[in-house]
Order: sequence, then structure tokens, then C-alpha cells
Amino acid sequence: MIDSMSDSPVPVDTSDIARLKRELATCRAELQALREEQRTFAEGISHDLRAPLRAIDTFAALVEKDPGLGEDSRQHLRRVRAGAARLGGLFDALLEFSRAGRADLRLQPVDLGLVAEWIVAELRDAEPARDAQLVVEAGLEVVGDERLLKSLMSQLLGNAWKFSRDRDHVSIRVSGERIGGRLHVGVHDAGCGFDMAYAGKLSQPFQRLVGSEQGGGHGLGLAIARRIVERHGGRLSARSGPGPGASFLFDLPAASAG
Repeated sequence: MIDSMSDSPVPVDTSDIARLKRELATCRAELQALREEQRTFAEGISHDLRAPLRAIDTFAALVEKDPGLGEDSRQHLRRVRAGAARLGGLFDALLEFSRAGRADLRLQPVDLGLVAEWIVAELRDAEPARDAQLVVEAGLEVVGDERLLKSLMSQLLGNAWKFSRDRDHVSIRVSGERIGGRLHVGVHDAGCGFDMAYAGKLSQPFQRLVGSEQGGGHGLGLAIARRIVERHGGRLSARSGPGPGASFLFDLPAASAG
């Protein structure tokens, strides 16, 4: 016997739908307020802390010019100014980390190959004495937020450049492979590499894969890169050894073929 009730529509409680819509609107409003609060907090801290930092650097520079100052004192002042510069770099990284998580995505076609060449050209201009080679595979077209993707490549290529400092030659290769609707990208270097036992630190802000004696910085660069990749629906991973060098692998939405 056929159950005559099996095809009957399930009654819908319109009051439940209305309640869920109100809750969704409330969550969206709270999320937007939280993003705005993060922006105000990050930019406020950066502004309020930069002013005394600039004063420290300025007065240290003035004292350093005193002709009666001994060499030991000059060395101390140089350390003060170097510390101020590192702290300024940390402020910049904190702001970028905040922006990477809250900025609205403006999606458009982006050629990662051109972005990589532009960034490495800037690195060469800053250190023209270094012998460097960049190899970029063809077809690295993706869809994403251009400003964020420039930041992503800047973090990864800057790492490759920095951690090749003890090498006679800087060698960087950017590869890509399209799988379905995603482009899987690799940034490979021949630098000092890192111990894979600590690769889990990659996703943690203020953690470093190598020590400061090998060029380790503020520990936010790879966290910024990971956040940007995740905003584009992808995943960032790292691989190193055996042998020198490291590879940073991530995936982004691929641009339409043709």
C-alpha cells in the first residue's frame, strides 16, 4: 500500500525563518563591528607607538654626531637605532597581518609571474651586489585580490632572499600546476632551509623557523602569507630538506583558461 502522506510537503514555520534571519543579520553586524574595531586598534597602536620610536631614533642620531663621543658610545647608539628600526618593521608587519585578515577581497585576474619579477627586481635594487637568479614558470594566472597577493609574494620571495644570505648565489624558482579550478604554486629557494620538525610553527605568529643568527625576523611574514592564502580558500605548507633550500606551497583560484 502506498503511503499517501510520503509526498506531502513538510510544513515550514515562518517564525523560525524570521528568527534565523534576525540572528544572521546580528552576526553580520557584530562581525563588521569587530573588523572595524581591529582596524582602529591596529592603526591606533601603530600611530601612537611610532611617534616615540621616531623620537628615540632622531635623538640617538643627533647624539651619535657629537664629535666628542667615544667609539664605544657610538656603538651603543647604533644598537639603539637598529633596535628602533626592527621595532618599526614589526609595526608594519602587525598592520599588514591585521589587514590580511579583515580587508574586503577585490577579486580580479592577477599574473603571479609578473608580480614575482617585480618584487625580485626591487630586492635586486636594494642589494645590487648580490648575484641572483629568478626562474618563473609560465601560466601563473590566478584570480584574487591584487594587493593581498602582492603582499603574499613579497613575504615568500623576501624570505627566500633573506635566507639565502650566506650563499654566494641567490636562486629562486616559482612553479605552478593547474589542478581543477586551482593553481598550485611553489616558491623554491636554495637557502639555509629549516628543520621540518618545527614546520608546525609556520601557522603561528611570532614563531620563527630559523634563529635570528640565520636571518630570522619578527615571525609574522609567513603568518601573513598563510592568512592571505586562506582568505582565497587555499592552504599554505612548507617543505625543506634533505639538502639546502626550502619550498613554500600554496593554492589559489586559477584564472579561466584562454
